[in-house]
Amino acid sequence: MSNTATTTEEHALQALRDSGLRLTQPRRYIIRALSRASEPLSPREVYQQLGEASCDQVTIYRCLGDLEQQGLVHRHEFGDGSTRYQLIAPDGGHSHYVVCRICQHRQPLDICPAPQLEASAAAHGFTGISHTLELFGVCPQCQQGSG
Repeated sequence: MSNTATTTEEHALQALRDSGLRLTQPRRYIIRALSRASEPLSPREVYQQLGEASCDQVTIYRCLGDLEQQGLVHRHEFGDGSTRYQLIAPDGGHSHYVVCRICQHRQPLDICPAPQLEASAAAHGFTGISHTLELFGVCPQCQQGSG
């Protein structure tokens, strides 16, 4: 496991302890699976990685919801009907993606414009602000195939 994945996993586990939520075995397994993933995972993909001996799918959905409420995972909607989750780095860093409408290829983007938008929402009196942001287009490979 890379140092970044280890640090992110350790940070998430400590944040979970600090939140007052129990650090159950399923939560540990799910955090580990997400920390090792190279891209966001759907609950089904988490289940496939863990195997049915680790925990059932209902527990995975519940745990992912708990992790999201605690601000430990970022939720992604790639337009394919499946929600995916990615651990947020200790510094708060996370990725947004541009998704090809044709082949579903996902490319991470290295910027997040949301802090300015969140500050604007806060200026209107909102609290507990979060965001999701995905962009959709046609990737270069699909552009070549359609020409």
